[in-house]
Amino acid sequence: MIDADGHGGEPADWQERLPREFQPHMAARREGAKRQFANLPGVGEATRASGATQPVWRALTETASVCHRTTCVFGRRSWPVAAVLTAGVAWLSPFVAHARGGGGRGLCATAAAEHSAPPYVAVVSAFPAELAPVVAATEIETTVQIAGRSFYVGRLGGVSVLLGLTGIGLVNATNRAHDLLAHGQIAGLLMSGTAGTHHIGDVVLASDLVESDRKRVFHPNAALFALAQRAATALPEPLERCTPVPPRSPDAPVVCLLFDPTVIFGGHDVSADPFGGRTFPCMAGGGDIFGCELPAPAVSRTTIDGFEPRQTSTADVEDMETAAVARAAARRRVPFLAVRAGSDGAGDPLGDRGFPAQFFDYYRLAAHNAGDVTRAVIAELGRLARDRSSRTCRLLAARRWRSAAKRIAARSNG
Repeated sequence: MIDADGHGGEPADWQERLPREFQPHMAARREGAKRQFANLPGVGEATRASGATQPVWRALTETASVCHRTTCVFGRRSWPVAAVLTAGVAWLSPFVAHARGGGGRGLCATAAAEHSAPPYVAVVSAFPAELAPVVAATEIETTVQIAGRSFYVGRLGGVSVLLGLTGIGLVNATNRAHDLLAHGQIAGLLMSGTAGTHHIGDVVLASDLVESDRKRVFHPNAALFALAQRAATALPEPLERCTPVPPRSPDAPVVCLLFDPTVIFGGHDVSADPFGGRTFPCMAGGGDIFGCELPAPAVSRTTIDGFEPRQTSTADVEDMETAAVARAAARRRVPFLAVRAGSDGAGDPLGDRGFPAQFFDYYRLAAHNAGDVTRAVIAELGRLARDRSSRTCRLLAARRWRSAAKRIAARSNG
């Protein structure tokens, strides 16, 4: 017998000749593999009824055990074992691939259950005020802890969602995104928040996402981007143009922007790190900007003087988190989309005061507008998922993003 690497193989009674301490581990591994294989989707009752489960799991587990503890053995009977193993790996690979990307059955599976259940679409924001409009529109069912951080679990637009905070800055965003995606139940990830843009109130879905000190460029998921383009024509609420300034003062005068809000697709989103690689800590009880706590579920506040958006094709946006979250999503192969609305820029009737003065006056208006588009994207996914026979859903489950995007776009134009 010859091993795969060309060296001499093990004798036929290799299992009995293994060191005694290894044998209980091998038996436990074979039994565990047997249970897992029998419970895999598609094996079930039909496979057990045909009697195929026993020989298949035995060939897989015994061959895997050989490869794990020793060098793989190939002898006179190796070809049927190798064939079964190859077929098993090929059969399992779609499930493994989907599991790596999170969500198992794809984005449409997030709307499969009547109550919130895996897989989820996760929505994250840097600070509480950015997440508040999305939380207000969600049916919150419970709160869970992931890596020591709280996340809401609920339903939004018929889709199971996880809602949480990354914290402010690239370092926080990197760490929190990795923790969240390691959870393994995330089928899609959206970031909703504020940014500096050409005009205050504009909502930007950039096509290029970059960190200011790195060369790599990330891109939003093609299918989510196409869903957003369709969703932008049917927002749950008009984009806000007017807001009290300052926003937290109960008797503040209402200020209206000089331009109507716009949903913008394209352009560059540049994420900078003004903290020099250091973590910017949140503060317990620090309020809706600097606080650590999730925003309380509440009824969304009434909008003032809203407008249906027009759409344009190019823009630039600056923030401190998006590219870091995009990097983490790309590493985990999770579809990602960033929705950013301008809290500082042109169109301020009080003058071109820049950051941070404009930010503290218009962050709530910007958070509302970004949350409005984020909610619309998720609702559009829910509508798509309700058609279980949809070819688009099958394309999403197969991770054929561009093909799915073309079908979504064609449906939008039809």
